[in-house]
Amino acid sequence: MRNIEKYAEDENDDTLSIVSSSEFSPSSSLSPLRSFLRSVLLPIVQRESHYVANIQKRFRSPWWDKYFVYTSALGTHTFFIILLPALFFFGFNVEGITNHEMGLGLVMIMGGGVYSTSFIKDLVCSPRPLAPPVTRLTLGNHHLEYGFPSTHSTNSVSIALFFFGYIHTFLDPSQTTVYWLSTVLLALYAFSIVGGRIYTAMHSFVDCIFGVLLGGLVWWSVTDQFGGLGLGRRLHDWVVCAASGLPYPAPNSALNSYTFIDTILSSRVFSYTLSPPLILSSVFLLIINQHPQPIDDCPCFEDAVATGAVVYGALLGSWVTTYFHLDNLVQRVGGPRPQLGSGWQILNNSSISAVTSLASTYNTSSAATTEIWTLLAPQPFIYTTPLFILVSIAKLVLGVAIIFIWRLLAKSVLSVLLPAIFRLVAKGVGFVRWRLGLRWLGMPNRRFYLPATEYTGSVPGLGLGFGAQGRDGGEEEEGDEGMGGQWSRPMSVPSVIDLPSTLKASVEEQGGIGSAPYAYTSPYAALKGGRARGLRRVNGGSDDGTDKRVSQVNDDEGKEEGASARRFRHYDADVLTKVIVYAGMAIISTEFSPLVFELLGWGVHVMPPLDAIVQ
Repeated sequence: MRNIEKYAEDENDDTLSIVSSSEFSPSSSLSPLRSFLRSVLLPIVQRESHYVANIQKRFRSPWWDKYFVYTSALGTHTFFIILLPALFFFGFNVEGITNHEMGLGLVMIMGGGVYSTSFIKDLVCSPRPLAPPVTRLTLGNHHLEYGFPSTHSTNSVSIALFFFGYIHTFLDPSQTTVYWLSTVLLALYAFSIVGGRIYTAMHSFVDCIFGVLLGGLVWWSVTDQFGGLGLGRRLHDWVVCAASGLPYPAPNSALNSYTFIDTILSSRVFSYTLSPPLILSSVFLLIINQHPQPIDDCPCFEDAVATGAVVYGALLGSWVTTYFHLDNLVQRVGGPRPQLGSGWQILNNSSISAVTSLASTYNTSSAATTEIWTLLAPQPFIYTTPLFILVSIAKLVLGVAIIFIWRLLAKSVLSVLLPAIFRLVAKGVGFVRWRLGLRWLGMPNRRFYLPATEYTGSVPGLGLGFGAQGRDGGEEEEGDEGMGGQWSRPMSVPSVIDLPSTLKASVEEQGGIGSAPYAYTSPYAALKGGRARGLRRVNGGSDDGTDKRVSQVNDDEGKEEGASARRFRHYDADVLTKVIVYAGMAIISTEFSPLVFELLGWGVHVMPPLDAIVQ
């Protein structure tokens, strides 16, 4: 759908702004329900834009600009590329709760939050606060998404509640200041993210309020803390039971609530060994196919696919590990070992008396062959030795490097293979359609995504240098990876591992979905209180404010030139590529990297595992 464009000039600004009329009027491409929801939200966004602008006029200062802009990074996908793998790289067990259990819970919390907000954003298509009157302070390219609801607010609240649940489990509020200090820090984290979305004018009040409520709902649905639904634990238990050939525990209302979920998971169709991969794959592909089609080219769909693939990969990795008995590989290579420098050492259990007193904080119900862990270093200094710090850094660097290498190689190979496979399948589908007269039969295709049958070669920007050729023989530019369409239409928001080469903060007087600019303020202008104008450098772009794309705004020929550069920004192979790449990243982080650390002799566990005896 081609949007009619309205040109307007801010009375306080000489920059030409271009605003899509689709932001302010219901679109014929929306269903009646979606159009109604959007018509309800648009007046609220317009009204609250002035409220946000007044807040900025009253409270903005260079210090608060820095604080809220940079703390917003703690609610992004980029932040979790370090946090999530770290939970699997460092093994621990506290009162029966392991790092693997906590890591999977956090993966599902993040996946549920990002997918649900991305789904609603593309469903409602509500813009962010209008600029002007607001001044957007942004780190990265998140302004290119729709506004309702706030993904940052959802993630921060759900994660804060997630960790608070464990703090409440481990610590006694009446006997320790650590409990209250941790609670205050989590509250500060959530407030900084949610309040920062208002301060930076990235969201209106209704965006953040709904995001907070949705974050609480995601937390309650995934975890069983404080009587939650416990979908995360139930799904993992179902995957492991089916893979090992064991029956899923029968519903027992005396032990837990929401037994209807257990009834479903213990039914015959869910009990077969191959049920988890078949059901998970079918459901995941279905929700990708049924993701709402937005009015504008919004990157929410890409975020939904990426985070959904991480959850899918984590569950699939558990099934593969259990079904093929790969969970014994650690034992086969001599593990689990304590991490070097952690202060823990494994003793020969034959030298330990059967009446040895054991630490009450660890599991002691172990067989005679269970390893016995002893602590050599003094407790206060157990994790502060130079060796421990060095090995910890090395594990993080190597683990993230493996993920990057996988991503690079997988995208390179898939960008060549998938288009060829899609064209072959399309021919088969076309033959069946012609032979049987099934006119409704065809290949699934998404708006703004070019089918493989419409170009030749590999996906540009992702492969090994084989650019895609348009049907007229000319090479199509790829606006997502290269600079061809970078300024003429929105870029994708970095998802989990799509890190910009230069991460800069900037002020945007106008920009993003809801008010689409063709001019940007200079980097760090927000931090310096300035309003100088120029282009931001992203992914290795030029800082030169005289970039040729500026002339494309006011020049007809430039517009035509820019149109060819942004003609095809997405390709159908991109979707399945993301699924495979991000699912593989999850499997590498949860299953493969810990095995590598054991093979290198670095060790994974910084605390004794669940089945260890502690002297």
